[in-house]
Amino acid sequence: MASFYLNRSVLTLKKMSVKFTQTSADSSVNSPQNVSDSGHCLQGLNLLGHSQLIELFIGSECGGQGRCGKDRVQLREDQKSHFNPPNEIERRHISPADLQSGWRLACQCFPSRDGLDLTVGFKG
Repeated sequence: MASFYLNRSVLTLKKMSVKFTQTSADSSVNSPQNVSDSGHCLQGLNLLGHSQLIELFIGSECGGQGRCGKDRVQLREDQKSHFNPPNEIERRHISPADLQSGWRLACQCFPSRDGLDLTVGFKG
């Protein structure tokens, strides 16, 4: 656990680790380009923040404000319950069918526990 001082109060943050696996959705690529990276990240940080901590670009163009809809990640079916539910911002950018398939905006998706293995896929 790490402790930080904020306005004379001690803020204790629990560490977690997240593994990102990027696959190419480009149909001209014969096989998916797999790029895996993982790092220790802070609990309560959205998935965009997790990727930024390990310097992995996943497509955000608006700095995580939910305006661009470019930072899409796909959660495995067995992991959906370990994240906050989709919000109105995500519903504006992602179709109901894609939300049902596990697609989320990384800037709006907050994990709640350690040991997650995420598939980060970019839609073309």
